[in-house]
Amino acid sequence: MEQSIGSWAEEEFGASRLGDERRTRRLVQLASGAASAVGAALSGVCGRSGAQAVSRLLDCSEATLESVTKPHVMQTTKRCVGHGRVLAIQDTTVLDFSTHHAVEGIGPVSHLAHNRGLLMHSVLCVDENRVPLGILGLQIWARKDSERGSAKKVKRPASAKESRKWLVGLDQAQQQFPASQRVLVVGDRESDLYALFVAPRRAGVDLLVRLAHNRNVASEEYSSVREALAGASELGIYEVEIPRQGSRPKRIAQLGVRAAHVRLCAPVWSRSSGTRADVDVSVVWAKELQAPATGTSLDWTLLTTEIVTSFETAVDMVRCYSARWVIEEFHRVLKSGCRVEQMQFDTVERIKPAVGILAVVAWRVLHLTKYARSEPTPDVSMVANTQEVEVLRRWLISQGDKSAQIRTARDFNVAVARLGGFLGRKSDGMPGTKTTWQGLRNLEVLVLGYKLAAQHEM
Repeated sequence: MEQSIGSWAEEEFGASRLGDERRTRRLVQLASGAASAVGAALSGVCGRSGAQAVSRLLDCSEATLESVTKPHVMQTTKRCVGHGRVLAIQDTTVLDFSTHHAVEGIGPVSHLAHNRGLLMHSVLCVDENRVPLGILGLQIWARKDSERGSAKKVKRPASAKESRKWLVGLDQAQQQFPASQRVLVVGDRESDLYALFVAPRRAGVDLLVRLAHNRNVASEEYSSVREALAGASELGIYEVEIPRQGSRPKRIAQLGVRAAHVRLCAPVWSRSSGTRADVDVSVVWAKELQAPATGTSLDWTLLTTEIVTSFETAVDMVRCYSARWVIEEFHRVLKSGCRVEQMQFDTVERIKPAVGILAVVAWRVLHLTKYARSEPTPDVSMVANTQEVEVLRRWLISQGDKSAQIRTARDFNVAVARLGGFLGRKSDGMPGTKTTWQGLRNLEVLVLGYKLAAQHEM
């Protein structure tokens, strides 16, 4: 079955319950337009009455972040069928609306008074080949002005702190799936929380967190996690690809890998809460053997509730944690590609569902980029319709490409990226997300011209 942008939008948003079927149709239309013209203003992707249609949709109380994204979350769980284990990657990003002075309800996002906006915490579902399967949950909130620049730690339960986002993210990750689905919830150093490790988890749901604190361990031989690792022998050497970031070039890093099994001591403050309990975890230490010419050496200490007993299982944890870069790409596409921070809405209530729509569009761009690299390469009908393929084929011919065959998702992705500025030389590898979203914008214009020309011929 061919997937046009219209059918994609219907699949991801068509089951929304917004109190009126016309609102759902408007949402599908809006999502389809945003996916066709990635980065365009939402008010300009729905035709002449687009601004009014968007306002009516986002002004209704039924259009919330949860209601517009719920069908997509359901589709995400369906895409997980057949995957033995999926990764639920958590991360937080800032949505900066500092230049939009009229927005009501935003708050501070840094220690600087003029930096204002929202925070967004995402849970992105990824398979073990790093193909993003969809979004499992989004949280968007504004900090209070009294919290700006405050670094002082306050003794409150995690449920009353901003760190509660990790606990909510864990719930969002595990409540969506049947009991048979294995899930590994991945987080960076900010998620190194005692409350996360003792939070309720169903069978088959595990944690993988990068160590932020050299925690005490209950052992007669060692007093801390790092002491336990220092006494462990090296299991082997593992190579991992470090992606390009800014001026830092892509490289292959050789990591020495060690592992240990420890019992983390419950923090002192937990005694009064009645939840004091030591936690059994596996610890994996992956350290780059040779410092790179530019940048810092990779040095990860990972805590996991999965049992690590060998070099292979330790490497599996390193590989799973390295997939965390996918969520950073997701946030980059949302902000740079979909231009979410350029939205001109005057209230947070309008912004939240709009962010939800664009987040799913950002996932589509990222999915197309990663899906095209998977093996075996899927047929092009899984990502595009006949008209889009024909328009791209004709454009390739106009550029001197005599073969111009688009049979697979990989062919389509490369052709779209070439339309967005990707050169496609042998040394260039596969295209990234930027040329993909730029190519999708240009493809929409070409398809529109193709349709107009066909109508004129009739």
